[in-house]
Amino acid sequence: MKKIVLALFTIALFACKNESKENIKTKSLEQTKVNDIEVLDSVLLPNYPLWLLNRVELKEADVKYNSQQVFKLERVTTEETAYSSVNNLPVTYGSNYRVSIITKKATIGNSLGLRIVGAYPNRVDAVFDLKNGIKKDVIDVGGFLNGIASIEDLGEGWFKCYLEGEINADKIKIILGPTTGLGKTEAWEAATNEKCNVYILPGSLTLEELAN
Repeated sequence: MKKIVLALFTIALFACKNESKENIKTKSLEQTKVNDIEVLDSVLLPNYPLWLLNRVELKEADVKYNSQQVFKLERVTTEETAYSSVNNLPVTYGSNYRVSIITKKATIGNSLGLRIVGAYPNRVDAVFDLKNGIKKDVIDVGGFLNGIASIEDLGEGWFKCYLEGEINADKIKIILGPTTGLGKTEAWEAATNEKCNVYILPGSLTLEELAN
């Protein structure tokens, strides 16, 4: 009987080790994918005071990230859409673009919604779980194609969230905001059941043109 128990324990231990190695391998592959993409150009973005705030507040938080001031982005309503946006960004039609931002779970909720949008209905959306450090979902709609999202663990609860796609437009908006992540990904900015929030580093928001 002892031999049987020992054998079962050994098998279980071996399986756990293999699973751990597989998880490390998967994370490593995703990390390589994030870092090895060739960037052709970066689009100059306006500073956060020029962002449009639609039923959200963006205020300094009592938090720092590498000595940089962190802001809390928080919904002020649960009944209507709420998000921040950076508008009228010129891009090259048919090129691949990637948006990224450094963020962290704040005090209410644990999800961040991110969108690249052109003329309706063309867009790419993603929702990120900032508690568990995972991409929850990504979709592309209309003439925006090949939507990809990924998340990079920066340590101490901080993450860098990435969203990219083929952008068939010559002008876009970047939209982001806290969400519960309970509804459809393409409507993450819609009404929620709580005034959720996230920490963000506004200066980390980037828009990059990628090699095809």
